[in-house]
Amino acid sequence: MFTGIFIDSFVIAPYAERAETELIWSIAAGTSPLASPNILSELTYEDMKREGSGLQLSYLKVVSDVWAFNVEGDYSSTDIISGNSQDSDYYLDNRQGEFSRSYSDIASDGVERGSLALGVKAPWFKGESDGHYVSVMLGYQQHDVDITVTNGVQIIPEELNGYIIEGLNTSYNSEFSSKYLAVSTEHSFPWGIIGLRYEKHEVDFTAEADWNLRTDFQHPVSFEHEGDGEGRVLTLGYAYKFGFNLDVFVDITHREYEIIDGDDVTFFSNGGTGRTRLNRLVYKSNNARLGIRFVF
Repeated sequence: MFTGIFIDSFVIAPYAERAETELIWSIAAGTSPLASPNILSELTYEDMKREGSGLQLSYLKVVSDVWAFNVEGDYSSTDIISGNSQDSDYYLDNRQGEFSRSYSDIASDGVERGSLALGVKAPWFKGESDGHYVSVMLGYQQHDVDITVTNGVQIIPEELNGYIIEGLNTSYNSEFSSKYLAVSTEHSFPWGIIGLRYEKHEVDFTAEADWNLRTDFQHPVSFEHEGDGEGRVLTLGYAYKFGFNLDVFVDITHREYEIIDGDDVTFFSNGGTGRTRLNRLVYKSNNARLGIRFVF
């Protein structure tokens, strides 16, 4: 949160949010690195447009002229209003020999994200009407992405091209839990505040899926994903001051998580289970927020 102030303060900042998101994952034919095909199935959820709102809270306690204690909380909830899905299966390595492909719509569910961070803020320099500040924070974040897919159409094999997949209602509900380090810098001018923030995340990932048309799978949990990875978040923000206690802010955030070490466990309807390798999962999101900030 770019407040441009260095006094004891409590800040409340409601905001509206719009975002565009994609999530891509693939699994191999087995757990061994030599399993073939190395990409058996790949799911692509893309062009997911989201709208929603959120709330930021922060508390700053000045300890001395050179540093202050800072606490930040942030919660947002957005609904997916549109999106597309592609499901492809292969019998050869490196996405060769595609024997099945279908396209579907994403038009429900949403994304929730909550975070809490503690840290310090220090003035780089302070003038009568401007100032430059640097903050370092340690935090925890919970980021849930729930996707429901409907209106499927089969494209491959050729003899099924255009076949409507009746009753499709699959779900993929994922959780990205992360510890992170955030470093931010902000400059306060007489006419506003400009800030830049970078976060480095250590991510734990889990997901549950329900492939509702697969009679050989259990329901409502057909398979689970688990894995570890890392994330990066970059935010550029600007706030226009109406007065000391009120400003309007806008910021743009690019968020990316990559899971590179994971497992896929499938639960079959006969009570058996199967395990294979979750090759890689990538989540990317570009967010824009517009809000009002009240300083007390």
